[in-house]
Amino acid sequence: MLYLIRKIFGVDFSGSKKACEKIWVSEGSVYGNFLKIHTCRPAHFFSESHDAQSCIAALYSMIAREKHAIFGMDFPFALPSSLTEENNWKDFIINFPFKHESAESFRDYYRHKTYGKEFKRKKEDEKGAPFAAYNLWLYKQTYHGISRIINPLVRNNLACILPIQPPNPEKPWVIEICPACTLKEKDLYVPYKGKKSDRETNRKSIVDKLEEFNILLDDEIKDICISNTRGDALDSILAAYAVFRNMQSLKEKNLDELERREGDVYY
Repeated sequence: MLYLIRKIFGVDFSGSKKACEKIWVSEGSVYGNFLKIHTCRPAHFFSESHDAQSCIAALYSMIAREKHAIFGMDFPFALPSSLTEENNWKDFIINFPFKHESAESFRDYYRHKTYGKEFKRKKEDEKGAPFAAYNLWLYKQTYHGISRIINPLVRNNLACILPIQPPNPEKPWVIEICPACTLKEKDLYVPYKGKKSDRETNRKSIVDKLEEFNILLDDEIKDICISNTRGDALDSILAAYAVFRNMQSLKEKNLDELERREGDVYY
């Protein structure tokens, strides 16, 4: 029952200057075989100040204080082990903000190291993640997610980053998820971000399908997901769903050496 009583949070993360508008958090809980989504809101609801730094800090504080919750977050928690110098994942996380002083220096470092090529982790390839961690469309999420969320959680021993760290029932759990992978697996990977009418139609189609996945949404949350043109609200629902469908597998398990260094991607 330990795995059934935890609150579920799905987080669509952003490292942009408009993070307060682009970070969305959905909160839900499990009722039998169903996931009921209670709220779906942007980060500025949780922060007194609406600048990006304050909103990311508020998200970090939320994770740290929710001792009996699981958070699904949509940014890479690691890089390919072949590209990192540290001997283990924890050292990589601890060293990360010291090695890379900005998102741009992080991207430049790995592009230089790989001669401009982009390499994904094994699990990213297996599960269909669209971008490498230092890709143009993802590098800011990766940088700010690791340096300002994962690093302080690990450094201060405030959460368990699964599956690399063992699950402690007295701490929040954090897993890496991929909304695009979920949509691909459900054969729903269609363009849904943007203001064009066909994108809104696709968002509505995805929202309508969520009930088939045992996700319960009220009409207000459905309308939020459809009207949010960037797709951030919908992505946070998909993040919560990824947590929900993987809850029973989030037990301590034997990892191979690559998994201990690169983690996993849930969908």
